[in-house]
Amino acid sequence: MRIAVCDDEKACRDIIVGHIQGIELNGLTMDITEFSSGEELISAFHNGASFDFLFLDIQMGDINGIQAANEIRSKNKNTVIFFISGFTNYVSCAFALNAFQFLIKPIRIDVLDNEFRRALKKYLMERVKYTIELSNSDVVCLEIKDITYVESSDHHIVVHTEKGKYIKRERLNDTEKFLAPYGFVRTHQSFLVNMAHIFEITQKDIILKNNTCVMVSRRKRQDVICCFNKFMAGCFLC
Repeated sequence: MRIAVCDDEKACRDIIVGHIQGIELNGLTMDITEFSSGEELISAFHNGASFDFLFLDIQMGDINGIQAANEIRSKNKNTVIFFISGFTNYVSCAFALNAFQFLIKPIRIDVLDNEFRRALKKYLMERVKYTIELSNSDVVCLEIKDITYVESSDHHIVVHTEKGKYIKRERLNDTEKFLAPYGFVRTHQSFLVNMAHIFEITQKDIILKNNTCVMVSRRKRQDVICCFNKFMAGCFLC
């Protein structure tokens, strides 16, 4: 995952870089590049650099953040942009460029943490695919957000989605390793649930938003509640 931090104030860059470097991402890696001016950022961009996340100060030298973002957006629509400024009069310009968030200086660590985690959740859900090879050798690519839960059945797993279910020869433990960073929690030795689809946690079941009931074991119930609370707070990657 490639991240750029562009600000002519080193202290501000240090705050952002220092905090996001300390976030545990369950095996995902971050490559962070710092820029002290819009000119440096655009030069790197024209030389082939691309970034998944961009923290971009607005008030800088000859090329400000709005101009730099315009240049980047002309070629890359997918970069998640956080604009940074001590002045709120740039908010409308920022969101016209499809910014994810507008961070006010001085940056509060709790706001930075919450918004970065929220952006990560959205980024991962939109980009990561789960592939299943069907019996006729066709391959189905499912969006993570569309998977409601997964169950193990006779040396296979059954992947349930809103549109149907798919069978894959795989151990549920291996499926869990892949899906856990994207908001899935093990509720039972035979079930893995997408927390984005949870409506209610009862004593014996997980009730999904589509009214499906999935078993939760007594041993795992408290851990599921803890994970779900973190997920709802945007901290599912911890």
